[in-house]
Amino acid sequence: MKFKFIVTDGGCSMLPEPMKVLIFEPHAIGHHGPYLQWMATGLVERGFEVTIVTLPETMAHPSMRALAKTAFNKGAGLQLIGAAAPRALPSGEMGGALSLVAREHAYWRLFRAWYKAYANNVSPDVVYLPYLDYCLYAIGLLGSPFDDCPWAGLTMRPSFHYRAMGVMAPRPALAGVKKALFFRVLREHHLHKLLTIDEPLANYLTDTRKVSNKASFFPEPAEFVELPARSEAKRMFSLASERKLILLYGAVTARKGVVELLRALATPMFSPVVDVLLAGKVSEPGVLEMLAEPWVRTLRDAGRLKILDRFIEPAEEFTLFAAADIIWLGYWGHYNASGVLVQAANAGRPLLACEEGVLGWQTQRHGLGRTVNPADTAEVAAAVDALLIEHPENPAHNWRADTWCPTSFFVAQDALAHALVGA
Repeated sequence: MKFKFIVTDGGCSMLPEPMKVLIFEPHAIGHHGPYLQWMATGLVERGFEVTIVTLPETMAHPSMRALAKTAFNKGAGLQLIGAAAPRALPSGEMGGALSLVAREHAYWRLFRAWYKAYANNVSPDVVYLPYLDYCLYAIGLLGSPFDDCPWAGLTMRPSFHYRAMGVMAPRPALAGVKKALFFRVLREHHLHKLLTIDEPLANYLTDTRKVSNKASFFPEPAEFVELPARSEAKRMFSLASERKLILLYGAVTARKGVVELLRALATPMFSPVVDVLLAGKVSEPGVLEMLAEPWVRTLRDAGRLKILDRFIEPAEEFTLFAAADIIWLGYWGHYNASGVLVQAANAGRPLLACEEGVLGWQTQRHGLGRTVNPADTAEVAAAVDALLIEHPENPAHNWRADTWCPTSFFVAQDALAHALVGA
């Protein structure tokens, strides 16, 4: 029997009535698929009945296939629906205010169409958007696309607060407008909870006392497992145990600073005992062309550059982070948070991060490693040398400047359950 998850001042209780959650997530690229997987799985385990609506082409993603296996289990409380978009969605490749308006309006219309198509059959108690940033500001302008149904969402990309919180980043366009629309979202009558993984934003909202309890910090979780020894982890990926390793993890894109990292690796000043591993799917044409250039082939032929060009299964993540000596977060033009930082901190591996954005802010604030200008090859090389001296092969977590540590998936799943019942 399934139960409705109820939160009271006295704790959590279960009633013999399923709480129905309707989740809209069109895509599974990047973090979207894994996030959706652990969130939906956690809700099902807690007695919720979950319906996920996504685009048909997304159903082939490994995270969606894993959820589909759960959905096929009798009584699992989960169903997946592949639904086409009534209109073509913007590619997201264009920039500027007009493209932002068009993109957000397009997703607002998509979610409204999906809600009208499936609300009668599902009868949701709450709608949840794991990536509210599809249409955050459109909701601030147009209101909820879910009629009078309660809803909640997770936001990752607001930037209007950066300067106030000391986050290095260009002055955001339309910051005043976005800030006003953001607070209109918080005042939306049917909003149960707005969650954010952005630690500076959560601090900003707390410090300025501008909001009610509708906004909450939702730190990215990590799975606590016993990691293999570094040498053993390297052996499992056919890496030389005596070599030092910098890991770039996840989809290999230009914005992750892969060009800057490899240019630093190719300079004479870069430590000759350090190699680079790119672990993730390579699909951007520009990155593929760069990897085929002679100077990069030289790095590969010398064994200095290793590439795992494929989707990394969740079970492999722990071994990859255990094998690394340094985690690369020199993301170029990326100003938001990243789960890779959490994974690195959980594994006790120091970061080499861009000085800008939330990643630079967290790396400095919590003593998680070194920050650099990724385009400065000399600075990158020097930071690598410093990290290898400062953080030899110590046990995990014994080098951090404070007690900052990721939360567990269990705690995060509980927090999401609380948010969806409007606690």
